[in-house]
Amino acid sequence: MNMSTISRPRIHFTKDHEWIDFNGTVGFIGLSAFKLAGIKKIDSVKWFNNKGSIEKGTLIANLYSGDEIIPVNAPVKCKFLGPNIRLNNNLDLILESPQDRGWIFFITPSKFQDREGLLQPEEYQKLIRVPVAL
Repeated sequence: MNMSTISRPRIHFTKDHEWIDFNGTVGFIGLSAFKLAGIKKIDSVKWFNNKGSIEKGTLIANLYSGDEIIPVNAPVKCKFLGPNIRLNNNLDLILESPQDRGWIFFITPSKFQDREGLLQPEEYQKLIRVPVAL
């Protein structure tokens, strides 16, 4: 499976490799291509009950790939609006286009374009290129 390198235009990242694309009053949330590298197939998604106001860092869903569990958290304080319906019967879209069409869910941020603690693409690239200390 080929992974697209296309990214959404207003994308920001968390240090845990989630991303958010602010688009007016909504935000689209996904996982970075870096986080998904090496994953061959998404078997299922488990959604958690996220009603009302959701705090930044709250677990929204787990992606399952074999024995691996990949958590997806809220990158900002928000209200959950729903999953990406394109993922119905096509979870591989998350892997094929991780930073564009493979977004996982969308939200309404509590603060308009709340970017506190989020990384610009250039900052995120520096984060993922830092060698790990032994």
